[in-house]
Amino acid sequence: MHSAESHPTAPPDSDGSSNASLRPLANQMVAAASRFARTATQISGIRISAVSMRALAYIERHGPQRISHLANYESISQPAMTTAINRLAQDGMVVRQPDPVDARAHLVALTDQGDTALQEYRRQVAAIVQPTFDTLSEADRTTLARAVEILESLTNKLTGFE
Repeated sequence: MHSAESHPTAPPDSDGSSNASLRPLANQMVAAASRFARTATQISGIRISAVSMRALAYIERHGPQRISHLANYESISQPAMTTAINRLAQDGMVVRQPDPVDARAHLVALTDQGDTALQEYRRQVAAIVQPTFDTLSEADRTTLARAVEILESLTNKLTGFE
């Protein structure tokens, strides 16, 4: 496997500039954020898959969604998302409802039980993560708060989902 650092002649960015020096930082940020989220989820003990939890959170933020849209957002196949949604529906966390725009399609909506599960997941993750903040300086906590703002902004730019 080659890292971005091993390709000093990487193609220019879409704007024609060569920001290859930022690629290692981009890779490190994605890896660190993914590892942090995966670790917090594993430690939380919640038995819902990460994909399912992210789907619940997306529906909470944006309202009822088509499975195809959720699959696209998660960058997984539609059959894989359908499987996750079927499990969530069996557990009473989501319901399918007719799409008012297209009678042939359905939207997936969050139920009260799904919302409760999502809030419990967030509570458990916060209970695990928050004590680690006690070891940080106030300056580091301020930096993390700003990093969260920046990550949210970058995510919105990358996805186009506001």
